[in-house]
Amino acid sequence: METGMDIISFVILNYNSHELTLRCVESVMKYIPEGRREIIVVDNGSRTADGQQLEHSPLAPHYRLVKSRQNTGFGMGNMLGANVATGRYLCFLNNDVMLLDDCVTPLCAYLNAHPDVGCITPVQLNEQRQPTRMFKHNQGIRHELLGDSLFERLWPQRYPRRDAKIEGKPLEVMQLNGCFMLFPAEKFWAIGGFDTNIFLYHEEYDLAMRLQQQGWKRIIHPDYSFVHAHGASTAKIPSKTILRELYISKIYTYRKYHSLLLSVIFRTVIAAGLLFKPRKWYLLKVVARGEALSCSMRHGAARISG
Repeated sequence: METGMDIISFVILNYNSHELTLRCVESVMKYIPEGRREIIVVDNGSRTADGQQLEHSPLAPHYRLVKSRQNTGFGMGNMLGANVATGRYLCFLNNDVMLLDDCVTPLCAYLNAHPDVGCITPVQLNEQRQPTRMFKHNQGIRHELLGDSLFERLWPQRYPRRDAKIEGKPLEVMQLNGCFMLFPAEKFWAIGGFDTNIFLYHEEYDLAMRLQQQGWKRIIHPDYSFVHAHGASTAKIPSKTILRELYISKIYTYRKYHSLLLSVIFRTVIAAGLLFKPRKWYLLKVVARGEALSCSMRHGAARISG
């Protein structure tokens, strides 16, 4: 049974954006009582000057800093933080997230009261405090061919509109956005945590598939919200590099849960769609070959301190 002393471990990644990270930390400190929070900041191979800002910040006594000498990617970076976390709950926050109130404590209570839920998040708002898309449908051949909007029109109960305001009871979805994910720690570890083979993108689909295999739901709770400055943490990476990485991860995660034949069909459908988009023809080689993860943005194993 949950008590007031159950600790929530917040894991926040930093990559050359200490200002965002410290703003996120400050919002956690402001709204989550000190006795209930554990803040872990993972500096994921930032430049020396940026990392030093985290080491010497006035907020530094309030978080544990884990340092990686190289950028290990989103999943592995979060795992570095999760591995030193001690809380009953694990809350993974992008560093461009800002809490508006203590939305986390009541979500932990919901998780405790609903053991069939594996991951939960509040409503996501943009910087203008307007709701924005916060979940995705399944990933597959039909969705590549027909698009999500058609499924939403034909089967609204199964595929709720991603741009509709979430009201009333908590909404069960296929995959949550990765910027704010709250897990009971035991369930997170039961599914094996993040797949550290993935450098960036489609981690939510991978986690959702493994939660689904265990029969655990993914929930958005309409009574609580947070702000996400979408894309701020990856704004300095060239767009072609980002899109190439997205396709590498997309192909890898689909292949992980489907047969070789379906994976070939999946890549063929994607390639056919790219033929009508000349600006994205550079991605055809990635899709045709099923580009290996070794060709992703990852650049070697990390050495860790903290």
